Amino acid sequence: MKLITRTASALTAGLLSLCIAPALCQSGALPRIISVSADKTLRIWDSEAKQVQNAQGHDGPITCMTISRDGRQVITGSEDRSVKFWNAEDGSLENSLEAHDRPVLSVAQSANGRILATGGADNRVKLWNATTGALIANIPAHTQPVRALAWSPDGSLLASGGADRLIQLWRADGQLAGTIVGHDEAVNTLVWSRDGRTLLSGASDGYMKLWNVSDFTLIAHVRAHDRSVNGIAVSPDNQRIVTVGSDGQIRIWALRGKSFQEVNGTFVERAVNTVVWSRDGSIIVTGGADRMIRYWNARNLNALHRLTAHDAPVVALVESN
Repeated sequence: MKLITRTASALTAGLLSLCIAPALCQSGALPRIISVSADKTLRIWDSEAKQVQNAQGHDGPITCMTISRDGRQVITGSEDRSVKFWNAEDGSLENSLEAHDRPVLSVAQSANGRILATGGADNRVKLWNATTGALIANIPAHTQPVRALAWSPDGSLLASGGADRLIQLWRADGQLAGTIVGHDEAVNTLVWSRDGRTLLSGASDGYMKLWNVSDFTLIAHVRAHDRSVNGIAVSPDNQRIVTVGSDGQIRIWALRGKSFQEVNGTFVERAVNTVVWSRDGSIIVTGGADRMIRYWNARNLNALHRLTAHDAPVVALVESN
């Protein structure tokens, strides 16, 4: 593992960084972001969007990332088949796990931090003791790669989404609790509601769908993108949803009864892979195939700041403490 630490000025040299709202950037009002990329690096950006850490440890492109509930640890998965645990403050590598026989495509940690779920191109979901690294369950979860994982807020259910178009629900002991059938192509992203009663899914068919988890029925759906839906995030007040897709679109939605209505939208030239809604609700952050991280005003989607963050596509973002 190689950890590179330099001054902010040295780290940002050669990076394209443009602040459209200088007062906001210079005041340190931007969310602190951790990004990972197909260039195998994990990078930490401060509240002025300056790079403060650049960590390397994977032997293959990084494919996914999650952050622990307490915000102290970041967990990444890679095409090198490993899962790595990083200190969220300084980017130091704390632990590593040989997780799957093929690339790791999704990771998620339970609300209490005790169980780590990983999903792979080997079509399996594995549950691990997050402290000891001991394997709890090895589940033949899907017939094609597992592309998305999400724990319910109370940690009682794990949702997995596969390239086989299925959403599976698993209990914490690895037993199947139910199956949702409803997409025509691969399921790429899953997000629970804050009360744990409903589940949002986004898929390569361009649709976002909202499911009742108690009876596996469809509540609402919308053709959110012309191409694949790659990421979904929910506002802190639970009133709005942002989706990003391979069509370069960033769209904000509200649920009106049983219908999604678009509130606002904007676009970039290349695919958007990942999205985060800041904890204070004021800023949306996206990353994509253009290697850039972009900061948007969450109210009107006006651009606030953008920077070339990596040497390859940005694949995942999290907000850190």
